[in-house]
Amino acid sequence: MKELIRNANIDDFKRGFIWDCKKGVFVCLTCGKDIEENEEEHVMSHGNSIERLLMLEKKIIGLTDVQKEFISMISNRYDDKEIGEKLGCTESTVRNMRFSIRERARQARAFLAIIELAEENMPVETSFRIRTFPVKDNKRKLLLPKFANLFEPNKEYSEAEVNKMIKNIYEDYAIIRRYLVDYDYLTRTIDGSKYYRKYVENIMDKRQLINEYKQKEVEMGIIRIYNKITGYSYVEISENLYKPFEAIKFQLNMNKLKLKYKELQEDWNKYGEEKFDFEILEKLSPKENASDKENIEELKALLNMWIENQGESLKLYN
Repeated sequence: MKELIRNANIDDFKRGFIWDCKKGVFVCLTCGKDIEENEEEHVMSHGNSIERLLMLEKKIIGLTDVQKEFISMISNRYDDKEIGEKLGCTESTVRNMRFSIRERARQARAFLAIIELAEENMPVETSFRIRTFPVKDNKRKLLLPKFANLFEPNKEYSEAEVNKMIKNIYEDYAIIRRYLVDYDYLTRTIDGSKYYRKYVENIMDKRQLINEYKQKEVEMGIIRIYNKITGYSYVEISENLYKPFEAIKFQLNMNKLKLKYKELQEDWNKYGEEKFDFEILEKLSPKENASDKENIEELKALLNMWIENQGESLKLYN
């Protein structure tokens, strides 16, 4: 709880709750309890915004009991005479207290600006880092929720903010950002300038993800990666059409196809992912009584047939 309060920003304090990226849940800043739903309703049970903040300890907000009482009366529109009577002081003293509070607020704003500028390029502390991101799909799925929990649901993030948060855990932020989008942990605007995490779409744990994968109807087929600039195509068979491009995208992003598909890798590095289209050209359901080898042979025959039908107009990466 203390760590969360230390990391809370102005908006968090005003609304009364903060996103805990470790547990993937909102936490009330007043009582410290996890809030599963109806965040606003929960924090209102502790009073209005001013009342909630004034309930916090002195070491958190830096206010004495007298200062808390004074600010509470200001928020309730007490005049100087009424405040003086409550605190047992003169109206002149009350006016001086008002001036002192305003000066303190002004200094706090200037101090906050200085600290934000000073810490702008400083890394954010994090409880874990990884050196390599796994190639295997099942291992990636175990790690991605940790990255997803860095982001508060339904909050807007710029691409720079997303990159910075990911980089504190893994150096190659671009790959993780792509996977968070591909696996529907994050959504982004058409121009890619803003990112969001939709809470209702990302509360699924790893067991649910595995079950969802298993329940998918297995289909084989032919896939193509088409270069919109050069007109060249990478065409291959896929034994499972459930998200068939993830593995090869990962290899291309890691520059691992420079030997096997040199020209494709060079164009990928040169033009970027956005200049390629990803298509499923043909689908083929596996035969029930056929072996895996027989199904693959049939799939390869379908691939050769498709290539022959395209004629000389088809340009393939070697």
